[in-house]
Amino acid sequence: MAKMINSKYGWTWPQFVKADADCDRYWQFKKAERRSLIEATKKPPRVAPQGEKKTSEKIYIDF
Repeated sequence: MAKMINSKYGWTWPQFVKADADCDRYWQFKKAERRSLIEATKKPPRVAPQGEKKTSEKIYIDF
């Protein structure tokens, strides 16, 4: 196990580990928040309303 070392900032090793874990949790939350925002703002696929002709349909006229 790592020794308890004081840095020039006065932190000990467990405090570094806790701060790193907090930082990881924060960025995972931010990533999930951004992903859900992107999902919420996606446009739904366009569906042809009833009665509208699709451009792929061909109209044949008998002469």
